[in-house]
Amino acid sequence: MSNNLTISILTSVPYSNLNRDDNGTPKRVTVGGALRALHSSQSVKRGIRVAYENSSLDRSVRSGSLAEEIVAKALEIDPQADQKALEKAVKPLVSSLTKGGGKEDSGDEGGSARSSWLSEEEITTAATTILGKTDADFIKEGKTGSLAIAAFGRMFANAPQKNTEAALSVSPGVTTHAATIETDYFSTVDDVKEREGKTGATFLGVAQYTNGIFYRTISIDRAQLKESWTGFGQEKAEGNLRDLITAIIYGLPRGKENSTAPYIQPALVLAEEQQYRTAYDFETPVRNAQEGGYLAPSIEHLAKQYKQARNFDPDNFGPLEALTGTYEGLNGKFGTLEASSLKEFIDTVVEWIQQ
Repeated sequence: MSNNLTISILTSVPYSNLNRDDNGTPKRVTVGGALRALHSSQSVKRGIRVAYENSSLDRSVRSGSLAEEIVAKALEIDPQADQKALEKAVKPLVSSLTKGGGKEDSGDEGGSARSSWLSEEEITTAATTILGKTDADFIKEGKTGSLAIAAFGRMFANAPQKNTEAALSVSPGVTTHAATIETDYFSTVDDVKEREGKTGATFLGVAQYTNGIFYRTISIDRAQLKESWTGFGQEKAEGNLRDLITAIIYGLPRGKENSTAPYIQPALVLAEEQQYRTAYDFETPVRNAQEGGYLAPSIEHLAKQYKQARNFDPDNFGPLEALTGTYEGLNGKFGTLEASSLKEFIDTVVEWIQQ
C-alpha cells in the first residue's frame, strides 16, 4: 500500500486574469516552444486554502503582524489586561520563532516583517501565555491542529524544530496548449456627464486577459499528513478532510474574479495511488480539435499517457483509482474506470486518507 495519492485536474478557464505579474499581465511560461498561460503554485495554494477555511471555518492567520493578533486575542479574553504589558510580553514569544512580524521587531526598524503562520488555536494559546495564565509551549514540534497548515507546511526561521512539513505537493496550473494574451480597452462612464448629455469618460485604461484548458496536480502524502495534523481521530476530522478535497478540486487563484466570473466545474479529476509521485505532461502543446476547442484533445492526450505510464511501470500504481468530472466521454478512456459523482469521488479519497 502506497502513501501517495496524485490528483490530476483538467479545467477550462475562460476569459480571465486569475494570476498576474507586477505589470498586470497574466502570468505565462514557455513550454515546448509554445507560450502557455500559468497559474503559479503559490496562487493555487492560496485559492485552495481560502476555499477550505471558508467552508470548514477551521481558520488560521498568516501575517507579518502576528504579535498584534496575539495581543488582540489576549485583550478579547481579558479586556482589563494591560495592553502595553502584553505588547512587551509578546515580543520574545514571537521573536523566538521568526525575526520581524510587527511590534516585536525592535532591532531593525527598517527591516521588513517576515510572515509566519499560526492556527487560531495556537494564537489563543499564545494569548493565554502572555496573560500569564499558562506557560505551555503554544506550538508543538512539527505538528498543528490546522489542516491547512499541515497540508501546505510552514517554517520558522528561529525555530526550525517547530517547522511543519507539507503533506501536499501542488503544481502550477499550465495550459495544455499555446495561449494568447488579449488586451481589453475599457472606459469608466461618468454618470453625471451622461445625465447632462455630455461625452467623455472618467477613466480610460487597458487590461489583459487569457483563457485555456489548465492542467494541474496535487499529491497527498498520507503518512506525512497523519504526522503533521493533530486532528485525526477527532469528531470533525472527516468533515475537514472532505472540505479540503473539495477545495483542492474547486480552488483556483482569485485575481479579478469579480470582474470576469471565470470559474467552471472541472472537466476531469483523476486520482491515482502511487509509490512514487508522478504527474503527466503536455510538453507538446495539443492542437485544437477539428470542430474547435482544446478540451477533447487534452483528455485524449492524458488518457494516452495514462496507458503508457502503466505499460512502463505498472508497479508504481496502487489499487486506488477514482475518476470524476463534467466531460461526458470519460468512461472507458482510463482503463476500466467509470466516472463517479463528485461526492463519491471525495468519499473514496477521504476513506483512503483515513486508512
